[in-house]
Amino acid sequence: MIDQSVVPESPNARRYATASKTSVRPVIPAKMGNKKVIVTSTVGIIVMILGIVLGSVWITHLYNWTMLKILTLTPTSISYSMWKETPIPMYLKFYMFNWTNPHEFQSSRDAKPHFEQMGPYVFREIDYKVNQVWNDNGTVTFQRRKVWFFEESLSNGSLSDQVTNLNPIVATIGHFVKDKPSFVRKLANGFIVRLGEKLVITKSVNTLIFEGFNDTLLELARQMKATKLPYDKFAWFYARNGSDSYDGTFNMLTGINSFYKMGEIKEWNYSNRTDYYKSSCGMISGTAGDFWPPLPKNHNVSLFVPDICTFLKLAYANTTTFEGIVGKKYIGDETMLDNGKIVPSRKCYCPNGNCAPSGLLDISYCKYGAPAFVSMPHFYLADPSYRNAISGMAPDKEKHQLLLIVEPTTGIPLRVKAQLQLNLLVEPVEYMSIFENINKTYIPMMWFAQEANLTASYASTVKIFLVLPTLGTVTCFGIAGIGILVFFIGIFIYIRQKWRGEEGQVLLSKYDNNVTNNPVA
Repeated sequence: MIDQSVVPESPNARRYATASKTSVRPVIPAKMGNKKVIVTSTVGIIVMILGIVLGSVWITHLYNWTMLKILTLTPTSISYSMWKETPIPMYLKFYMFNWTNPHEFQSSRDAKPHFEQMGPYVFREIDYKVNQVWNDNGTVTFQRRKVWFFEESLSNGSLSDQVTNLNPIVATIGHFVKDKPSFVRKLANGFIVRLGEKLVITKSVNTLIFEGFNDTLLELARQMKATKLPYDKFAWFYARNGSDSYDGTFNMLTGINSFYKMGEIKEWNYSNRTDYYKSSCGMISGTAGDFWPPLPKNHNVSLFVPDICTFLKLAYANTTTFEGIVGKKYIGDETMLDNGKIVPSRKCYCPNGNCAPSGLLDISYCKYGAPAFVSMPHFYLADPSYRNAISGMAPDKEKHQLLLIVEPTTGIPLRVKAQLQLNLLVEPVEYMSIFENINKTYIPMMWFAQEANLTASYASTVKIFLVLPTLGTVTCFGIAGIGILVFFIGIFIYIRQKWRGEEGQVLLSKYDNNVTNNPVA
């Protein structure tokens, strides 16, 4: 028997073995490879379509829905926590006017009253929304409890500082009786003289703002119904610190039924208008100042101010940046306190058609019959006649302009500087000796500024709101991009498998040719 293990290997046999080794590869069945390609491509297409659809829906619907849930006021919404209580530092600053030459003014018609500004006297303010009632018509009824704490470190002076200025009680009595029969004026003058009342008084800052002072003439006037003041003491903010009812009862739109009317005051003291002003001037309009709707294209915004029983209309000024956020700036311009000279429709603010020069709003009916008028501080933007009648005023745009900066997409206020000046009218009254030898003059009593600025921490939260549209769009279309990538991976796998199949056929064809041309001997 021949031992085959020692039989010499032929050259053709070695070639056959070599060819076999080079052409052997793991072979994936065609059906299994095609199935993977189809699954991969299908998944890619589905993910791509899902990303595109989500991106489109996010832009048109989901983002608006998200913002609606965040900003619309409900007891469980994110905005509620910022509305129910002041979330950022807020300050109320008082500037008092000290009258330096009252005796000269009373003794000579040629003497102008001169005033020196004192302050500011700064109080930290916390605003609580109390007695909330959530109504089925998309409104909330509530009252505002404002609490003030004196901040001596931020103030220029102390609450014991003495201020000399017009006696508001005497001025109110004179205003009340000036059109009454002569015997009424003589009677009122007799009471004033016997009680030793003066045209000018000197009191501490705290007494004039919050504490109040007793006055026999005030008590007598209340008994004779010569004043509508409901308090037994007088101070500009008497019985107001911590009161639930002083500012009245508000009914406000929450945004549930109309997102772009969110924050608007619908009623005040259970009515959609006031009796203090006629026609359109008596309508309730605007927001309370701390909750605004989105303001994408608003050329004007209205701010309802219960202290003056009406609203102030602010005009768009420009776009500005505050704490890294772009906002729309609205300001009080020369039309805000116009009396019909610039804006004819504002003549309804003039009682009985008697309009004072522009820049002064008569609030006497709102303030218990006192001859009270508001202007911007130092008669800024008011008719020059007011400043010409006195001395000591120095109007300055940077210091005295009323302004509001609002982020237009969310309606979140970035900066608020609401400021007004309180003035009392004093004029000659026949048969009343205390008002003799004086000129008709609007006496500045004080001005106050309510300021609130968005803090850096809250600004970061607002920035997250603002980046949501871009973040959502990028995320959704990023998903679509992944789907496209997966789809092309499937196409690549299909092409590679097809290329490998063709390569295998070529190698096999070469092998067959070699075997045919070189048979084993």
